[in-house]
Amino acid sequence: MRNTIVLVRTDNFQKASIALADLVRYGGMKIRGDPRIIPPALSDWAFEKISGEKPRKRFKAHVVAQIDLPPRKAIGRLMDIHPPAHVLVIPPDTEVWEELMRLWGTFEKLRGFHPPKKTKAEEVKRKAEKRKEKEEWEFEEL
Repeated sequence: MRNTIVLVRTDNFQKASIALADLVRYGGMKIRGDPRIIPPALSDWAFEKISGEKPRKRFKAHVVAQIDLPPRKAIGRLMDIHPPAHVLVIPPDTEVWEELMRLWGTFEKLRGFHPPKKTKAEEVKRKAEKRKEKEEWEFEEL
């Protein structure tokens, strides 16, 4: 399967790591492999090809990561969580995706990124299961 790629453009790599962690924690996405740092010129080219506009703002940190969701679902979740960076979804059937995958091994890995242990969806599910167990236990006592 061809994974969707997200491009994170922000002021520094710490904010990029936070944005990626938010995608995992609040967006329910799973980062596949290690996020990679890409050159600003390649990031600007990718932005222009996908959005159809020239970038208005210059960023210092440009990171790409592969995620486990189809592009449409990823875009929907991005709109729900509003991460603290500019995030662009790159679908697998585009020229940009092909070029990024061709160069993937040449990109430096983003140091210091560790996905959060629990996602928001997992935490909500765990709380619901705990509540259900408690209700069943209380019902058995009656």
